[in-house]
Amino acid sequence: MAKKVYVSVYDCDELADYVKVLHEKFDYEIVSSGLTLEYLSKNGLNVTDISELGIADGFYARTFMEEFIHKNFDMVIINFRPVKDIAEKTDDVRQFADALSILDFSLLRAAAKDFHDTIVVTDVSDFYKSINVNVYDKQKLALKAFQYMADYDEAIAEQIGVYLGEDERKMLNMAKLYELKYGSNPHQRAALYQSEKMADYRILNDKELSYNDILNLTTAVNIVSEFYDVNAAVIVKHNLPCGVALGRSIFEAYTKAFDCDPFATFSGTIAFSQNVNFEVAKHLSSMSVKVVAAPYYEEDALEHLKKNTDLKIVRISTELKNFRKIVSDDIKVTPFGTLLQEANRSELDKDLFRVVTKAKPTAEQLEDAIFAWKVAKYARTSSAVIAKDFKTTAIAQGQTHLAAATEQALDTACENSKDAILATDGAIQTGDVINAAAQGRISLVIQPGGSSRDKEVIAAADKYNIVMIFTGIRNLRF
Repeated sequence: MAKKVYVSVYDCDELADYVKVLHEKFDYEIVSSGLTLEYLSKNGLNVTDISELGIADGFYARTFMEEFIHKNFDMVIINFRPVKDIAEKTDDVRQFADALSILDFSLLRAAAKDFHDTIVVTDVSDFYKSINVNVYDKQKLALKAFQYMADYDEAIAEQIGVYLGEDERKMLNMAKLYELKYGSNPHQRAALYQSEKMADYRILNDKELSYNDILNLTTAVNIVSEFYDVNAAVIVKHNLPCGVALGRSIFEAYTKAFDCDPFATFSGTIAFSQNVNFEVAKHLSSMSVKVVAAPYYEEDALEHLKKNTDLKIVRISTELKNFRKIVSDDIKVTPFGTLLQEANRSELDKDLFRVVTKAKPTAEQLEDAIFAWKVAKYARTSSAVIAKDFKTTAIAQGQTHLAAATEQALDTACENSKDAILATDGAIQTGDVINAAAQGRISLVIQPGGSSRDKEVIAAADKYNIVMIFTGIRNLRF
């Protein structure tokens, strides 16, 4: 008796050649339906419509699907039209539901359950792996099918929730990409799982990113994406920004960022907004940098960087101007429950942005203030960022209050705080911060505002002729 395979897929990539191999070399009879049947027929294959096997009888299909699969098929190849693709076509939940393929759902579920006798394929990457399989291989393919259906059911549930305006359930069903060597410390196991949205990136030398590398890389590229249209360099260590700068060239941006905290460059992660050239690569190679990320590397720069056997070279193919759009929700699992919040995509709002002091900023001060504000958004709470001429001269963060952070930043900046900008992530609660800023000869303070002591703080700024801007946006980062 000839073997039969049922084929119904949304993703037809490589499908015709694969099905021809099944038919011509392994004597499978091809059964299909809908658009897949049309596609295979157009590619010269003799295909039987599944309705000819009696599946058109809805009662039979619902009640005896497992028996039907067992009786008729040795293999099924099924994947579904993506839920987002269906949802984009309609704003009506009924039309959305009608577009879902109930027949293929039932067939796939029954085939996966009958894995001892039926080979089930849901992924293009498994096409040729499925030709010669043992019992264990069948079980793995069935597991993959059940996971695929679980992901799809999750996507359907979430989309119907969107239609109904409800978010009472948040299902996280993530596929493991690979095991990591370890987590934050060698005694902690860790793995990387696939997010709903992921950046397109590639490691250009034979290296693997660690758990800590991925955290550092995320922060570095997040910050550099704020400056995607200019020459920018960002240095991150221990998931904390240590130096950020803009320049007339990418090399100038890099050297300015490096100058902010040279020690942080050792074993640090550096991200660039523009292509890395040989001049930058030469300097990087003289430092013990752990990870470098950029949109592109000039050929001679890449070859030079590859000579450093400890360096991990990452190319970010996702356009930086779109990077923050794919940043996913922030999720923290705690013993008291799982916290979920939207990613911080704050932007300065001209309706909230206001100068509250008698002294007014110059155009140059405003540009530096916006630069410093963007950096402070990614620093650890409580943070104080001092910047001038599109260069951070000090980043103090992780303090218990802003006064301590400000004093630490001023101590680090020393003479470089003169006429510079001070940006804070939270509202300034006391005039002591302004008194310290005045001693460091800060010219402008940019902060969220909204404190019960705003009047006191503004009065202190007016006393020292310091410009103060309220953004109306708090950017705490725990």
